[in-house]
Amino acid sequence: MKNSVLFYFILFLFCSCITTHNVRQIDNFRIETENAFNEESFVFKPSMLPEEAKRSLRKQFGLTNDQKLSDFDIKLFSDFESEFNVKISFDVDRTVTMDFVSPIVFDEESENIIGEAETFVKIIVVDSAGDNCLSTKSLFYNKTRSFLIDIKNNIRKEPLF
Repeated sequence: MKNSVLFYFILFLFCSCITTHNVRQIDNFRIETENAFNEESFVFKPSMLPEEAKRSLRKQFGLTNDQKLSDFDIKLFSDFESEFNVKISFDVDRTVTMDFVSPIVFDEESENIIGEAETFVKIIVVDSAGDNCLSTKSLFYNKTRSFLIDIKNNIRKEPLF
């Protein structure tokens, strides 16, 4: 009898925390389509803070101080004369779990447990005609995808000075 009561108590403790918001899982990268604009984007999760990722991306794209990382025009491929418009945005997300043990055991209000911040980088590349280069219909799809995979693989912490 004591063993079964102990078993149910331990089971209750393990099941008492319920995740209310999960961070999306991206192991390598993902090409996502936004529903609002039906626009494809290259999404990956660097293992660094957003400011560190911004410095690395600025260096990899060769941006000058007057160019904004969020929206810039650049010649991506040496074998094409046209410039491409690149838009880069950052998203920080956290896992949220609701704790139901504290109110019962410690007579407190239930609280949300917020996990560590995880950074996501979203890159959209548009050609000079205004077509998304990450669309499978684009002539630049394979070249753009390979270029962005190379960018993702070479992202690293850059010194401040």
